[in-house]
Amino acid sequence: MMWGRGIRSRVIHKRTRNCLTGVSWTLFSLYLIRVCRWEFFGQTPFLDHICWYFYYMVFITVPLLSFHAAAGISREQNSCNTVLKLAWISGVLLTVATATNGIHGMLLKFGDEDSYTHGLLYYLLTTYSVLMSFGVLIVLIRCCRLSECRSQIYVPLLMSGAGMAMLVWYNTVGGSPRIFDIKLFYMQDAYSLIVTGLWEGCMIIGILPSNSDYRQIFEQSHINAVLKENNDTVWYSSVQVQSDEGGADLIEHQKPVAGGNITWTEDLHTIRSLQNELAEANEILEEENDLIEEENRITAERLQYEIKNRLYDEIAAHTHSQLEEIAGTFTDTKTFTDGIVRSLLLGTSVKRISNLMILADANKFLSSEELVLALRETMENFRLTGADCELRQGETRQYPSGVLLAVYDAVAAAAVAVSGMCSAFSVSVTPDDDTLLVIETDAEAPYVGASGILNKAGIRFSVSESDGTQILSTGGAVHGLL
Repeated sequence: MMWGRGIRSRVIHKRTRNCLTGVSWTLFSLYLIRVCRWEFFGQTPFLDHICWYFYYMVFITVPLLSFHAAAGISREQNSCNTVLKLAWISGVLLTVATATNGIHGMLLKFGDEDSYTHGLLYYLLTTYSVLMSFGVLIVLIRCCRLSECRSQIYVPLLMSGAGMAMLVWYNTVGGSPRIFDIKLFYMQDAYSLIVTGLWEGCMIIGILPSNSDYRQIFEQSHINAVLKENNDTVWYSSVQVQSDEGGADLIEHQKPVAGGNITWTEDLHTIRSLQNELAEANEILEEENDLIEEENRITAERLQYEIKNRLYDEIAAHTHSQLEEIAGTFTDTKTFTDGIVRSLLLGTSVKRISNLMILADANKFLSSEELVLALRETMENFRLTGADCELRQGETRQYPSGVLLAVYDAVAAAAVAVSGMCSAFSVSVTPDDDTLLVIETDAEAPYVGASGILNKAGIRFSVSESDGTQILSTGGAVHGLL
């Protein structure tokens, strides 16, 4: 019972603690059973038999609970759980079979007076107890991962080995040795020593985690702590205990523990010094961050200007020929009047190609709807030439921005080239799945400029004639777009 009480206060792991507490109560019941059998119920056969059954149940319960405790501290939980389930099922079946021995007589067969013989169930029970005991040793050895613990595994084996030697003596010689006709020990003493010696040895070498060795912890650590009982009696004290009278940097803490409390002081001087240093460093970093943010803003702004300048330079280079041609119409009134529609088409081309270039710079792909919007304005201005104009639109699709830019450039060039020279001008955008653009006009040789633009952009196209109508088609089922 004293060992069980010590287990409750020393073992940390809850599952292991509960199992070992059950082991201590079961071992205590072994003594009670012996007293009841020999002192109270020895003359009553039925109660004597019941004591026998409870006596054998102890040798089922103790190994089973010990194995459960060992499995609780094992790192290989999954593999142990399967074996543990089988152990519990076997233990319950053996316990039930033991309790019902009066029906089947497979454990003990009682004869006249105190005679009895063992049955098959006795040998099964003994085998189960031995196997579970060895299972406890195997699991504990496999739990021993630290080399220091492995080198001391002999400690629990020796402590339990003393009880094993007593048990072998008891069963071999036929009883305990006597001194002055007094038995030195009983069988339950030897068995209890085997179990308690094994688990105490495990706590000593550290396989079974326990909250012992307080004195060593306090002496080797620098936690500035004092462990006291409820009546303020000092049990353990570290070597660097400080009083909180030393200044504001020392803070005293207190927490309750079983049977008393622990008090420790915390020196915050170093922490506060570090906090001050961190605060100064943060101020410096904030100033540097402000400078970095301003530098990043200026860099981003400069980059935006550079991007805009590059884009404007590209637009100016791309539209230079159109603008130069428009400027040429301002030489005199007649030239200006005769070329006003052509200049309007050129101006529309400059405007729309500039918009498309801005969109293309920001997007890798553009919708064919953007091409339609640009062409609609061009076609509206082309009607001023007196020609019949038509713009047809198919399904909206996404195309590389450079392709749409080149296609619009080609249409604008064709429109400028045939202005005043045709009676009809038709443009179809995405008329089918394979074709992006189809231009139809009745002017002669209308696509010289447009062909050069499409060739330069690497866009496949074909030019054909049907009933006097010149047709330019980009893409197609045979050649594709690019």
